[in-house]
Amino acid sequence: MINEKDLENYKNEALKNKADSKECKNLEKRIKRDMIRAINDFNMIEEWETILLWVSGWKDSMLLGYMLNEIRKSSKKKFEIRWVYIFKEFLINCDIMFEEKRKYFEEELWITLEKIDVKLPPDSLLNEWIGQSCQWCAYARRVAMMKLCQKYWATKIAYWHHMDDIVTTTFMNMIQWRKFKIMPPKNVMRTWKVAFIRPLSYIREKDVMKMVMAKNIPFSWCNCPVWEDKMRNKIKKEIVWANEKILPNFVENSFWAFIKEFREKYESVDYMT
Repeated sequence: MINEKDLENYKNEALKNKADSKECKNLEKRIKRDMIRAINDFNMIEEWETILLWVSGWKDSMLLGYMLNEIRKSSKKKFEIRWVYIFKEFLINCDIMFEEKRKYFEEELWITLEKIDVKLPPDSLLNEWIGQSCQWCAYARRVAMMKLCQKYWATKIAYWHHMDDIVTTTFMNMIQWRKFKIMPPKNVMRTWKVAFIRPLSYIREKDVMKMVMAKNIPFSWCNCPVWEDKMRNKIKKEIVWANEKILPNFVENSFWAFIKEFREKYESVDYMT
């Protein structure tokens, strides 16, 4: 999570970017360039396919919604994106001010943000665990997104995890579960014939925040009662970001080391195609 001091710094930098449009344009160009590089490196998007983009309302998903639309408009490949928000009666009732986000997508970007009310079957075991941990909420949401893929003939689900998320998750798996397993930029689910893609994989969280502030993209903070005390936040703040204060480029160097290991392990088995 971004703390108040960091947020104030990003606001000040965003004001500077707005005052100097060249700075803002350069930041957007760099983010777009690195997103396209990640998309190409992991073959995330193919021509004529449909991609589901789950909009949470947080800064990361709102920026992904904006940037992926910009990439789609300029890409030689023709592909379709469906922006969807899963109604929170399905998970935890976290208010993201949906109408504000819908208005931004429809009036500023000229695209439709669909509100999907997906309910679990009454006899689903997941009903007992929803709201107890992020793991179960994420799993339930994933099941819902898989079903939406079948409905819309979608082959990819775009998530908004960025470089800081990937590094944090890798350390969490090592510390909590005693295994070296990263959150991959692309994760192929062969049983469902669907792949999860993360086009923001090469983007730092601080650049995400700078961009949404500079472009005045509306976003909401997570108000889930489980979120703040979860292990992921503790690892991000007390290990990942704390080490970066001591060791410059700690996040970037860790990320590229993890990615190198991932590519060497999976390219040989045709994982990313």
